Amino acid sequence: MHTLKRILSVVVMVVSALVLVLSLAGIAGAWIVRGQLATGLEGIATAAETRAEAVQQGLDRLSATLAQAHDGVVSIEQQAQALGADLEQSKPLLTAISDKLGLELRPLFDKAGEIVTTIQETVAAVNSIVEGINALPFVSSPVAELEKLNQLSQELDDLVAEVQNLRTTIDQRQSELVQGAVALITTPTSQIGDTLEAMQTTASGYSQEIDRLREGLSSLRSSVGRGLTWGAVILTLALLWFAVSQVGLAVLGWRAFLGQDLLPRKRGVSE
Repeated sequence: MHTLKRILSVVVMVVSALVLVLSLAGIAGAWIVRGQLATGLEGIATAAETRAEAVQQGLDRLSATLAQAHDGVVSIEQQAQALGADLEQSKPLLTAISDKLGLELRPLFDKAGEIVTTIQETVAAVNSIVEGINALPFVSSPVAELEKLNQLSQELDDLVAEVQNLRTTIDQRQSELVQGAVALITTPTSQIGDTLEAMQTTASGYSQEIDRLREGLSSLRSSVGRGLTWGAVILTLALLWFAVSQVGLAVLGWRAFLGQDLLPRKRGVSE
């Protein structure tokens, strides 16, 4: 019986020592992992923030291109107002308007479409990064909606079709009487101008949404280290308490191995 007690005491001391070492290793590992996670997450957040900044720059280019296209539409409307009743005098002006639609306005719409496509791809990449970070506990950062960008892309496709239809109509009307040609041009161009203004408003509003996204990423980047530090502190305290308990358990095992009482007896009070 005494031998079995000593064997059990040795087992308790060995297990306590192993758990103590593992606890101390866990404390060291918590801080090592904390540093690696902080560096990695801050790097990811910085990359997402850089891409969000690229989206902001793309939106600025898009707004400038839409404004340039709107100015071109206004110029075409002014040229249309100069159309006279004389067919032969008006034909060159109709040709100039058609050329301007095809050589100036259409390329601007194509350029705007390319910008929107690039923005869509970049925003999708940023959202993917943010959603991955948001999968972590206690992490929440806003993502940008793609619906407005899809709407802008569709509106640009519609404008390209409208420009092509207007050119076709102008080319057909050149062999007819010019009467009514002003309204023929200004009615669709007025609609195109209104659409361009609405698109500029949409791009401006989306730019503000990207601003909020960038602010969220910046806040996330600055708070990652603080959150991980608190996590490491809590884990350290838990493991430290566990390590101390193992020291106490090892002491009890040692006392049992020596055949001493597990807890010291209180001395009697002298009468």
